[in-house]
Amino acid sequence: MRKLSLLTRPLGDTIAFFPPLIATKEEIKQIIVIIKEDIQTVMEEMNHEE
Repeated sequence: MRKLSLLTRPLGDTIAFFPPLIATKEEIKQIIVIIKEDIQTVMEEMNHEE
């Protein structure tokens, strides 16, 4: 996610992110898109390794 300009903190099986309190709905939506895309990428990479 860092490559997509989103700083997160992995906590076991949880992904923590801390958007600024002044974040707009559009910015929150973009954060969700980045997280979703990155999870999909990781899952695809894991499937190719099997």
